Amino acid sequence: MSTIKNTRLLKDLGKWTLVMLSMAAASVSCKKTENFAPGKVNTILALSASSDSAIVLNEANKYNTALTFDWTTGSNHGTGASISYTLEIDRKGGDFSNALKTSLGKAVFTLNYTTGTLNTLLSTYWKAAPDAAVQLQARIIDSISAAGVKSDTSAVVYLSVTPYKPVSPTLYILGDATVNGTNPATADSLTPDPAVPGLFHYQGTLTPGHFKFITTLDSLLPSYDEGADSTKLILRQSAGAPDNQFVISNASVYTISVNLISLTISYAPAALPLYSRLWIVGDATPNGWNINTPNVMVVDPFDSYVFHYNEVLAAGEFKIPTSTGNWGADYYRPLTNDPSITDTTAALVLGSTNPPDNKWKITNPGPYKIALNIGDNSIQILPFTPYTRLWMVGDATPAGWNINAPQVMTPTPGDPYTFTYTGPLTVGEFKIPVTTGNFNCAYFRPETNHPPITDTLAPFVPVHQNPADANDFKWYISVAGNYKVTLNQLYETISIRQQ
Repeated sequence: MSTIKNTRLLKDLGKWTLVMLSMAAASVSCKKTENFAPGKVNTILALSASSDSAIVLNEANKYNTALTFDWTTGSNHGTGASISYTLEIDRKGGDFSNALKTSLGKAVFTLNYTTGTLNTLLSTYWKAAPDAAVQLQARIIDSISAAGVKSDTSAVVYLSVTPYKPVSPTLYILGDATVNGTNPATADSLTPDPAVPGLFHYQGTLTPGHFKFITTLDSLLPSYDEGADSTKLILRQSAGAPDNQFVISNASVYTISVNLISLTISYAPAALPLYSRLWIVGDATPNGWNINTPNVMVVDPFDSYVFHYNEVLAAGEFKIPTSTGNWGADYYRPLTNDPSITDTTAALVLGSTNPPDNKWKITNPGPYKIALNIGDNSIQILPFTPYTRLWMVGDATPAGWNINAPQVMTPTPGDPYTFTYTGPLTVGEFKIPVTTGNFNCAYFRPETNHPPITDTLAPFVPVHQNPADANDFKWYISVAGNYKVTLNQLYETISIRQQ
């Protein structure tokens, strides 16, 4: 007996939850007449549906109004009492005992249902099947706040509504072109568009291969595959259906937009670098052949396609992995093994292709500055000859803006890369030229103008070759005092410490 009672209670609670949800969704579209004072009103209570009597819902209009009910004030039967309203909607032919009842309060004379709200009500409250018209009837009932006054009920309004089957609210990208591969349990999710129904967005790295979309993690069906062409989708619902996937020919970061309602797709390389992190591994580098902790390359502060590695290298080899912990990863490699370091060609080589293990080779140990450009697949491997003299110029320094005799920096004994200045600095700017007598020279500069003095980046900037030089970026001292400025020209770092 208790089981039957609990089951009935759960059903009643479920129904009440649906009613409350529908009221919450619909109430935001109620229009209340402010400062309405009924006085003695004596109007026949009448309900009308301003939408077509036969409504076919379309998910593309999910957020638009599909159905509007309007009603007259009705009568308080000369009492001057306020009037409240309740809208009831039932299947046609019903006696309204199981109707959806929405209490609307006072001074409300219209109620809007969006396409999405109405479709949800049809499928959950009335258990309507998609694409089959449902015949409904509606009425408005008033309630007068005076004792003993009977409520009025409007004439019934009839309408027909055809619901749709909603597209999936989730979507995932799957395939050997994707970072997560072909495992449906780890497919990467797309982001639903907040304003356009059925539209999803994705941005991520794709390499040569194939991809499609699934709607549920760890389930290969249903899937959305390539349709009539690369701009069309087709819903694949059985394993026996053709599995025509989209093709990626060139590795890049891609932006993808998928519309499950119109069954269309657009995808193209984004204006972003393929990788935001790269490493360098090999016995020429300090960390050797440790693929778990290879040496990190640094993204150029002015060009996110360029990665730098400045270091004293040993005689030996190196290559550039795109991830750590896996020798089977994708790499940037030379086109041939051990090419001359004057060869500037580089290529992204997929580990899945089992390629030749081509590497670059350092024959002469010493300091090098390496710059890999993943935008045009080029590399520069340049032996570094440190400057033997450096200066500081700017109104923060004792020498001011005198480029003919700027403030001298002091080389560090035994360390050809490090220069220091210790002494007073006033409120003002400075930069570090590599020569004197000409402002139009190369500098060590900050990566932005007036960065915090805790910032440690001091990139070498050739004349007019990037924004730091074109915009004349400089360091700024905001508090006068004695400072120690330390510049390492190999690693392109700076320390500015008040003493």
